[in-house]
Amino acid sequence: MIKPLPNFLSKEELKLAQQYWALREPVLPPCDQCPNAVAAYGDPLSETFMVHKKSLVEKAVGEPLIGTYSFSRVYYRQSLLAKHYDRPACEVSITLNIYADKEWPLWFLKLGPDKKPIEKEPCPLVTQPGDAAVYSGMDYDHWRDPYEGEKCMQVFLHYVKANGNYKAFAQDGRKYFGQMKEESLRQIWQ
Repeated sequence: MIKPLPNFLSKEELKLAQQYWALREPVLPPCDQCPNAVAAYGDPLSETFMVHKKSLVEKAVGEPLIGTYSFSRVYYRQSLLAKHYDRPACEVSITLNIYADKEWPLWFLKLGPDKKPIEKEPCPLVTQPGDAAVYSGMDYDHWRDPYEGEKCMQVFLHYVKANGNYKAFAQDGRKYFGQMKEESLRQIWQ
């Protein structure tokens, strides 16, 4: 499943998100997954979008969902996203374009149960600021080639199916949304 969700954010929500990330960007740590990018796990604004927009995502996928976590990333020139498929906490994922000064396709290649590609040609998806796409992150290899613009900001919202096999991944094992994973683990082991 790959479905575009145009106008996922209203103009006001998009403007707020752009201003927010302009303030947050200078203090974001380097991203472990993507060279030449900065990122945040469980950012409060992104987690708020994950909760607030859940009904739109449920409507798009046709079933109830449980939020797991959000991840936010600012990419810079020549950043790339290596080909990968997602972990179970990302059974249903949203990629949300907050800002991009150049179109940048996200490529998808359908996987079989053995996680080997069952398609020969990848499918590109391009979103504009405020637009999103919902996809089954575990069912597709997905990636981005090196970015040719100056800056692109994306927010990822992740869910599991409420009646599915991965509902144990609710809140990504955290006690509450907005909690950092490290804090959650410290509380478990104290």
